[in-house]
Amino acid sequence: MARKHTQPCPIAGALNLLGDQWTLMIVREAFYGSSRFGDFQKHTGISKNLLAERLSMLVAEGVFRKIDIGDQGTRYAYALTRKGRSLRTLMVALYQWGNEHVFGAGAEPVLLVDRQSGDQIPPLRLASSSGRDLEDHDILFRPGPGADEAVRRRLAKALKDRGSRDGA
Repeated sequence: MARKHTQPCPIAGALNLLGDQWTLMIVREAFYGSSRFGDFQKHTGISKNLLAERLSMLVAEGVFRKIDIGDQGTRYAYALTRKGRSLRTLMVALYQWGNEHVFGAGAEPVLLVDRQSGDQIPPLRLASSSGRDLEDHDILFRPGPGADEAVRRRLAKALKDRGSRDGA
């Protein structure tokens, strides 16, 4: 069963699902190619009961699918779904941020490399629909179709506050 999100905010909703270190490390291991309970446990160091809980939640949320691979008895593998694979951009952003701001140049523990060219993947960037690089001041936060009145008020206030700081 999917978790109920109590705050109408995409960041809060994502953190409600992915917001602890173990969950993202399990997802990391799936991107590395792990699919079995024992492999996730071995490569993350997570306790078995916590891993079982996290995998069940990730399956319930549609991030993983559980595959019965039991030849003799019950055995399962876990595979990222389309929803899970779409975490690729988030994971790359975390790798790049961690390499730059936690470890620093020349001390990166994991480099992300294009399989075809062998080149390191360039830093992610935000771009407009025309390809123009976007900076903080270029981005507006507007209420979406799921916004409640509190979100509408909060974003209106943020826009007003930001405008007064920017000299508008």
